[in-house]
Amino acid sequence: MNNEIFTVDLHCHPNLKSFNSGYPKPKRNMWENIEHKAEGRFAKTVNDISQHVLKESQTNLYKLAQGNVRVFQISLYPTERGFMHMRNIPKILLGKRGVNTLQSVITGYEMESVVEMKKHYRYFEDLEREYEYVYEQQGKSPDKKQEFMLVNNYTELEQALKKKNTLIGIITIEGAHVFGTGAPKTDELSLVELKEQLTTNIFAVKQWKFPPFMVNLGHHFWNHLTGHATSFKRPINGLINQNKGKDKGITKAGWHVIHELLSRQNGKRIIIDTKHMSLAARKEYYAFVTNYNVVNPEDMIPIVTSHAGMNGFSTMDSSIKEPDKVYKIRHHRFYRWSINVSNEEARIIHASGGLIGLMMDRGMLGGLNTIQTVADMKDAEKQRKEYARLFWDNAFQIVKAVGNKKGWETVAMGSDFDGTITHMDTYESAAKMPLLENDLIEYLETYRYQAELWYDYTPQKLVRKIMQTNAMAFYKRFFV
Repeated sequence: MNNEIFTVDLHCHPNLKSFNSGYPKPKRNMWENIEHKAEGRFAKTVNDISQHVLKESQTNLYKLAQGNVRVFQISLYPTERGFMHMRNIPKILLGKRGVNTLQSVITGYEMESVVEMKKHYRYFEDLEREYEYVYEQQGKSPDKKQEFMLVNNYTELEQALKKKNTLIGIITIEGAHVFGTGAPKTDELSLVELKEQLTTNIFAVKQWKFPPFMVNLGHHFWNHLTGHATSFKRPINGLINQNKGKDKGITKAGWHVIHELLSRQNGKRIIIDTKHMSLAARKEYYAFVTNYNVVNPEDMIPIVTSHAGMNGFSTMDSSIKEPDKVYKIRHHRFYRWSINVSNEEARIIHASGGLIGLMMDRGMLGGLNTIQTVADMKDAEKQRKEYARLFWDNAFQIVKAVGNKKGWETVAMGSDFDGTITHMDTYESAAKMPLLENDLIEYLETYRYQAELWYDYTPQKLVRKIMQTNAMAFYKRFFV
């Protein structure tokens, strides 16, 4: 394995803002720093009340280079129309133009792209355009000092790492709605027709020069394949409605997609990313994978949740004993909703050889009161220490759940930068990854925090495992 120190990010969106910078042709490239426009009084108001979302690029390629994030999974995401079509009251109060402005300011997408998205549900067509855009972004940076390239397997990844000043992308997809579901017309298709469409589109994606390494089966809205977990709280859940299909299990069409993605008969195996699936759906998928791995120990299917936090519950059942409401996440150290990972799940993921990527979204790492206390701190240095402790609490929870030293093999980084997250104030972009890594090391060294869980690792070794070597070992085994 390459001895160079760098960071691997299991989930980020360096393509989203630039791809949606114009329609039909994007105006910007993936190297550019894109600041969200806030022109006019209403746009500035939206900007002010959504300060928790950074209004500029977090993972444009220069920032990834600055942060020494050399390897990153690029998540393609044709935006679900559930984001575009708001509840009736906000639409009435804001009007069509007001809604468009709000969406543009928060996402950083150009207004013309926002308007275009509302005209159709052609997700697969969107996906092919987005892939083509990322594919064509390969090559030298505008200043000719850096280079961006995609890779298709671990061998190519190793070779690419030998090239200095090279950023390496691995294609993934967030949401299997991209294969042609999640639209009003999907309800009109028979199961036979739906399966045929899904088979055709998955086969087409597997023929790409760089087919996706992972695909999230679900995302924020009903896609006819799997139930999704509650992901929005106030005020977002007052603007958009994600109730349809929420908390349901995997449908027959969903199982068809799972088998088509995992199959090697139609191209490369594509791993399922379980983030955003409802807990009911995750339980069904865990049972399937666990049984498969027992029968096929030489062909293990890893379970991955690429960007998440721990919820502190001991079991899956206990994490859904109470509904995912605000009171559930107010007073606890962890973010307790079932979208996050319980101890039982961490053990299942570990047993499969999988990974849990910890997010850079403060809102998914800690409870409401915890986060508010840290966010209100005026002393930036003290604030950084508290965010470092919160990150470690989530990592240590995974190790506690597994119950031995090997638990450290399961922890990774999955920032979700540029995914419209509530970032940790002092680590607002990929450029700050070195600062985060130094702060994590310093926190353990200074306070000997939970030293009984270090086993015989040094703080430096633990941080490198999370930021690099666990992901690289995973790629060596499964990115084939």
